[in-house]
Amino acid sequence: MPAAAPLSPLYPAGEVEGKAIFFASDLHAGAPSRAESISRERHFVRWLETHASEAAAFYLLGDLWDFWFEYKHAVPKGHVRLLAALTEVVEAGIPIFFQVGNHDLWLTGYLTGEIGLRLLPDPYLAEWQGQSFFLSHGHKIGPIRWIDRILYAGMENRWLQMLYRWIHPDIGLPLGRFFSGRSRIAHMPMDDIDLGEKEYTRIFVRSAQDKSPMDWYIFGHRHLAFVERIGRSYLVLLGDWIRRYTYFRFQMGRWGLYTFDLRGQSSLIMGAEQLPL
Repeated sequence: MPAAAPLSPLYPAGEVEGKAIFFASDLHAGAPSRAESISRERHFVRWLETHASEAAAFYLLGDLWDFWFEYKHAVPKGHVRLLAALTEVVEAGIPIFFQVGNHDLWLTGYLTGEIGLRLLPDPYLAEWQGQSFFLSHGHKIGPIRWIDRILYAGMENRWLQMLYRWIHPDIGLPLGRFFSGRSRIAHMPMDDIDLGEKEYTRIFVRSAQDKSPMDWYIFGHRHLAFVERIGRSYLVLLGDWIRRYTYFRFQMGRWGLYTFDLRGQSSLIMGAEQLPL
């Protein structure tokens, strides 16, 4: 049997003294409206600014926007504070890695070329400080409704994206926000329900235990926030920045799931000072 291919490194490849990597997802900027989204965007910006000095890198695992579609010469109006903060962090030498979600996958290069985000495939398998990581937004993990499979396939089809760009932005962007909002509202009842043994992320991690399990499986999408040991692995659900304001911090020998409250203070939800041997 051939040896398994080596994993890509998370950035930075080696240990950076006193630095940690941060994971977050599901800000859904722009929802339910631009005006109502501004306070949440400001809160997320405050989180970035607060932790930039201790960050080796930020990993944003999808649905940073509730709807994002890049035309050749136009992008969605608004989000000035958020885009400026992301740019400032990147220009300060702290990389921000971005994994698209099911609400913000229509990119042509603006976020990478202009803002400086580094795009990751989904899933992304990597290692850092002796630990292996499986990173995914999570919308294509586990059992997916047939209608969602069709929608995801359509949204990822480059020909359909090209055709959509023929729609004038004054029509195409509001139309996209409308359907994106409908999708978010349809899934909202599940945002507070832990499905227990039927939770598809748990099923996915359990199924991996008999193959080549990773140390960490980190997902967005579900809007639940918890860390759970499953066999040899940890399952991390990142929560959201709509109501929970949660993030995951990892540093050599220490990890934690935190909430960042409206006073700008971080509180530990669950965590460990030392990884078990």
